[in-house]
Amino acid sequence: MAVDPALPVGRRIQYYRERAGKSRPVLAALLGRSPSWLKQVENGALLPPRLPMLVRIAQHLGIDDLSLLTGDVSMPRALYSGVEHAALDSVRRAVDGAPLGLAGGPALNLDHIEVQLANAWRTRMTRGDHRTALAELLPPLVSAASMAVSHPECADRRRAEVMYASALNLTQMYAAFQGDGNLVWRVAERALATARASGDPRAIARACWFLVEAFRKSGQWDSAQSLTEDALRLLDPLRAESPELASAWADMAFHAAITHAVAGEAGEAWGWIDRAAAIAQRLPEGFWSAPTSGSRQAVGLHSVTVAVELRQTGTALRWARRLPAADVTAVPRRGRHLIEVARAHALRGEAESVVELLTDAIAVAPETARWNEETRAMVRGLVDGRSSVQEAGRRLAESIGMAA
Repeated sequence: MAVDPALPVGRRIQYYRERAGKSRPVLAALLGRSPSWLKQVENGALLPPRLPMLVRIAQHLGIDDLSLLTGDVSMPRALYSGVEHAALDSVRRAVDGAPLGLAGGPALNLDHIEVQLANAWRTRMTRGDHRTALAELLPPLVSAASMAVSHPECADRRRAEVMYASALNLTQMYAAFQGDGNLVWRVAERALATARASGDPRAIARACWFLVEAFRKSGQWDSAQSLTEDALRLLDPLRAESPELASAWADMAFHAAITHAVAGEAGEAWGWIDRAAAIAQRLPEGFWSAPTSGSRQAVGLHSVTVAVELRQTGTALRWARRLPAADVTAVPRRGRHLIEVARAHALRGEAESVVELLTDAIAVAPETARWNEETRAMVRGLVDGRSSVQEAGRRLAESIGMAA
């Protein structure tokens, strides 16, 4: 059914909301706003939302072209979903430069590549400016790993494939939320194909975890859940063999919990949290999986997110009190945890707490906050909100590089 070209933005939002089967309270909650705000937008009592909010609305309604909401010239949503890091092109060239056939020259030393890979993951885990740090490490790492896999005299092809898949997983972490969705999909799908070729269940599980992330961030809930369930079936008979495989199973179960939470299915979400927690809490003290944050701490980290997605703010804050941000092992994950707790306060309208938590998140991991869509939405809410927090909102906007 064609939409009347003269239909204003608010009515277009209402039309596509109803077509997507979302009630006004549900969409408003997903946007971190009140149902009355959304009603006023749809009725034209308020001016149309600014571009960042339009992008979020489009994401939640499954719209890829913003012109469906604006009625203007075609504006693909992906173009506005993130600001590119200055070095993105060099990383993209390394990914796209993988050999099409057999690699020439001498075979590369796999031990050297493994050292590079371990250093890159350690950098990702310990640096607040992790994107800038990874931008220097990824191009030579990805190129070397792809050459090793493609070389006819590779000393251990399975080992090389596991390392190449891991380097691609790390690349997805770097590339996320930068507007180049095609790059994210390329590395996610290539990582899974490479991991499957290796036959290593840990590499396959890790690659599935990253591809599920891509599915869920693009609103493909059914695909996310289907792949999650496939991975859980693969890992179920193996999870007692090692802490790494047990953690991989728990990681996928946490994925299932979050996917159900985003869909508003509270019973299923908390059921998966309970199953994941039963495994995660038996992991060795101090165990931490750098790619997925798999650990005992993951129970609290993911429980906060599930509660926030379900709009159970009291539960989210109770979990947050059990796991102070300072105790979270990895620096970027610590910043993300602060952002998730800020989301709970934002849902309660507690703007001052949002300011405090986002300020802390930016101090801890500025490049997590800068490329986090929830942070940007909350900052926009502060700038557009009560006069008492607008100036703080503008300072936060400046610190993460968005126009206030």
